[in-house]
Amino acid sequence: MSEVGCPNCGALQMLSPDNGATVASCGVCRSVLERSNGRSLDGALACAAATLLLLLPANFLPFLTTSAVGVSRQSVLGSGAVYMWIDGWPWLAMAIGLFVVAFPLARFTLLTAVLGALRLGARPPWLGRAFRWANTLEQWSMPDVFLLALWVAYTRLAATITVQLQAGAICFIAAGLLSLVTRAALNRAAVWRAIRADAVLASHVAACSCLACDLIAPASAVGGPCERCGARLSARETDSIARTVALTTAGLLLYIPANIFAIATIPIGLHPTPYNILQGVIDLAKAGLYGLATLVFCASFTIPFLKLVGLGYCLLSVFRRSGKRLVLKTRVYKIVEEIGRWSMVDPFVIACFVPVMQYNNFIYGRAEPAAPAFAAVVILTMIAARTFDPRLMWDAAGQRAFSRSPA
Repeated sequence: MSEVGCPNCGALQMLSPDNGATVASCGVCRSVLERSNGRSLDGALACAAATLLLLLPANFLPFLTTSAVGVSRQSVLGSGAVYMWIDGWPWLAMAIGLFVVAFPLARFTLLTAVLGALRLGARPPWLGRAFRWANTLEQWSMPDVFLLALWVAYTRLAATITVQLQAGAICFIAAGLLSLVTRAALNRAAVWRAIRADAVLASHVAACSCLACDLIAPASAVGGPCERCGARLSARETDSIARTVALTTAGLLLYIPANIFAIATIPIGLHPTPYNILQGVIDLAKAGLYGLATLVFCASFTIPFLKLVGLGYCLLSVFRRSGKRLVLKTRVYKIVEEIGRWSMVDPFVIACFVPVMQYNNFIYGRAEPAAPAFAAVVILTMIAARTFDPRLMWDAAGQRAFSRSPA
C-alpha cells in the first residue's frame, strides 16, 4: 500500500499497486492517478531509446527538397528557426528551435538515462531530478505536433511545386510516432515508486504532496526540497491565481490580432499570397482536403479559443467560491492542459515551408506579423495552464479533499 496526493483536488488516499486494477482513480474528483494497462518500464525504455536514436539523424540529414523553375532548395530540421531569425522574428525562431530540436533531444536523453538506470538496478542521486525534468519537458517537446505540421506543409507545397521528403524527414516521422508510443507505454507512477517508494504517514500527521511527483511529506517540510524529485515542497502553487489571470488576459488580447492579420505568405499558383488562419483552412477545404482542413481548424482556431474559455471558467470558479460541478471543472482543466500544445501547428507549418520556398520574387514563403502573435497565444496559455492550481477550486468551495489536516 502507498499513499498519494491527487494533483487535481488534493485528496490524500491509499493506493495498492498490486491489487490487479489497470486504472487507479481519485475517489473524490475521479481523475486518473495511475494507468498500468499496456505499460511497462522495458517498453518505455525501448521506445525512448529508439526515439532518441532517430532524432539524431533527423536533425542533421536533409529534411525537405523542393524544385521549381529548374532550381532546387533543401532544408534540415532546424532551418525554419534559422530563417525566422533572419527574417526578424528572433523569439519565434527560438521557440521553434526549442520545441522541435532542443527539447525533444533533452527529454528523450533524460528519459532514456532514467529508465536505463532503473532497468540496470541503479539508483544514482540525480535520478529523481532527471525524471522530473523529463516530465516537465514533455509538454514543450513537440515532435508529434510537428508531424501534423509537416503533413499540412507538404500538402500545401505539393499543390504548387515539386516537393520530396528526405532521409531526415523520414527519421523524424518515425521519431514523432515513437514519441507517442513512448508516452502511451510510460507508467509515471511506477517509475516514481521505482526511484523512491511512496511514503505513508501516521494518520495524525498533517501532510502535503509534492506538486511534481505526488510524494506525501509532512506539512513541516513545506519550503524544503522533495526527497524524491528535489522540487520545492509547497502546499499550493505560489501566486497561482494572479499569474494565471495575467497570462490568460495577455493571451486573450493577442488572440485577436493573431486571427485577423496574415500569419504567412505562400505562393499559390506561383503568386505570393498572404493568408490568415481561417483563410488557410478555407484553402485546404477548396483543395478537397476536408479532413486536414478540419484538423487545422480545430488545432489553430478552436483549441486556443477553448483554452481561454476553459481557463476563464476555472478562474471564475475560484473567484465565486463555487462548489458546483467541481468534478466537471477539474476535467475541463485537464483537457485545457492537455490540448494546448497542438495549437503550435501553424507556426510549425511556416517553419517547414519557409526554408524551401526561397526562389525569387514570385516563389517565396515567409512569416507575417500574426505568426509571433499566434505563437505567443499558444505559449502564454500553456504556461497559464501550468501555473493554475486546480486544487484551489476545491479549496475556494470549502471542499478541501484532504483525508487529514491540510498543510
